[in-house]
Amino acid sequence: MVKQENTLYRIAKVIAPIIVFLIVFGGLEWAIGHYDVPRWLISKPSDTVQVLFDKFGEIWPNVWVTIKEILIGYVIGISLGISMALLFTSNRFAEKAVSPYVVFLIVTPQIILVPLLMLWMGFGIEVKFTAVALSSFPITMISTMTGVKNVSAHRYELMKSLRATKLQTFFKVLIPSAIPNVFTGMRLATIFATTAAVGAELISGNIGIGPQISYYTEFMQVDIAFAYVYMMMLISVLFYTLIGFIENMILKRR
Repeated sequence: MVKQENTLYRIAKVIAPIIVFLIVFGGLEWAIGHYDVPRWLISKPSDTVQVLFDKFGEIWPNVWVTIKEILIGYVIGISLGISMALLFTSNRFAEKAVSPYVVFLIVTPQIILVPLLMLWMGFGIEVKFTAVALSSFPITMISTMTGVKNVSAHRYELMKSLRATKLQTFFKVLIPSAIPNVFTGMRLATIFATTAAVGAELISGNIGIGPQISYYTEFMQVDIAFAYVYMMMLISVLFYTLIGFIENMILKRR
């Protein structure tokens, strides 16, 4: 009985989002046609999907540029965030000194730094992945620091009683206990990363998803603009889902 309920729950988890997707996009398709909304104002989902197929060869190079910016910046950002969190939480004074500035970086929209990054770094891809790294780094760092601080003192005492070395305590207690918080930060960082990449492109780029949305909207080719929007939505969902999948795989092996 329990196995049957678990199976039904898993099926429902897969089917429910699909049903919502069909309702939303089906409703949008019907409403645009029924109320005769101008094509230059909003595109039917079916028209946008058709554009994706017809112009995929033109769309994909710009999408790939944005993906590269996100991946490079994200890897740099989370690597810095995790390593600095582990470094600063080992020293209580350093943690107290740095924490306010990490929070400051989280609440400050990184897009406002893009003009300065352009001044310092030019107009290349470096500006975009630096903006992504700056967006990904603080949320990963603060989440990892929270995970490290929440490790039970009893676990440390147990390792001391077993005469474990600091390295053994680090790998056997600290890292496994902090992993859920680390991945929480990494999942949140995917949202910050995708937003930062497109925002930086809108200000400093002429290739990538952001500039193409701006260009085609300006010339009222909304169906093509929406095609890029759909691709950005797909990238964001897949990226977030991938990190969640990796998290589940690692947590199952703990």
